[in-house]
Amino acid sequence: MLVEGAKKEGAVMWYANWAGDEVEKISQGFKKKYPLINVLVFRGVSGKVEDKITTEYRAGKHLADVVLAGTSKMALFREGGIIGRYLSPQVRALQPKLYDRDGWWVSLAMSPTVIGANTNLVAPQETPKEWRDLLDPKWKGKIGLDTEPDIMILGMVQAWGDEKTLEFIRALARNQPQIRSGHTLLAQLVAAGELPVGAELYGYRVAELIAKKAPLRMSYPNPAIFSLSPIMTAALPPHPHAAALFYDFLLSEEGQTIIGTDIGRTPVRKGIPARNPEFVKVQESDAFLPLDPLMAGKKSNEAKRWIKEILLVRK
Repeated sequence: MLVEGAKKEGAVMWYANWAGDEVEKISQGFKKKYPLINVLVFRGVSGKVEDKITTEYRAGKHLADVVLAGTSKMALFREGGIIGRYLSPQVRALQPKLYDRDGWWVSLAMSPTVIGANTNLVAPQETPKEWRDLLDPKWKGKIGLDTEPDIMILGMVQAWGDEKTLEFIRALARNQPQIRSGHTLLAQLVAAGELPVGAELYGYRVAELIAKKAPLRMSYPNPAIFSLSPIMTAALPPHPHAAALFYDFLLSEEGQTIIGTDIGRTPVRKGIPARNPEFVKVQESDAFLPLDPLMAGKKSNEAKRWIKEILLVRK
């Protein structure tokens, strides 16, 4: 029924915040399986995707079918009537922590948030292993940190609560981290030796650089904070059959294999090979902490305020 309906609709409109090459690989895989259904894409950074669909829905325009956006917007999307519910049969192959049982969202992939160190500058025994290791005075002025380390902060709030997280942020600020814009850039700077240590790096990006022989190592602090990549169906999709079919494909063996093998992100479907099997081991440990989208949505503005008023202040 979905296939026949999708063929009649002829297309699916996907709003996505992943990189262009990643979106293209997934689109090509779907098109190969369903050649009569075109994948139309609006791609942008997370904020642009969220702003676009929010503006459209407020104006009464319903253009998107499937949305891949930031974790922190989940609550606002639900409250604003922007997303609908679809409980894909594919979720039976996923860990329960990785989808909403009422069908509001499911994570397309996961990525651990790691601490990275340049192997030429930092000895193995000196590499920070835990988040609080970053507070050692010997790292003063030597830690690279993105302008938006919200995944790390929100994960700490989820694991530790507000008070302990604020203590950590204030102590980290006293160590005067070097602020840079862009997680990928930050990983590259650590690899180039311009910074000895990087906090809150995206694990899959560090793994990519290591695979290219970059002098990097990474550690997985406890809690091992995994960012999610939630996908949702729009509340009023213009191509409802194609929307459901595409959503199912993203979670299917074919879709998850593209994500795990071709793209290199960590798949959420059980039994799918990952380019970085060490990430799977971390997921199976007691330290594994997938970021809760609803919690992230409620605490996001507060976390951003802490980052702005404490970490980004130059004294």
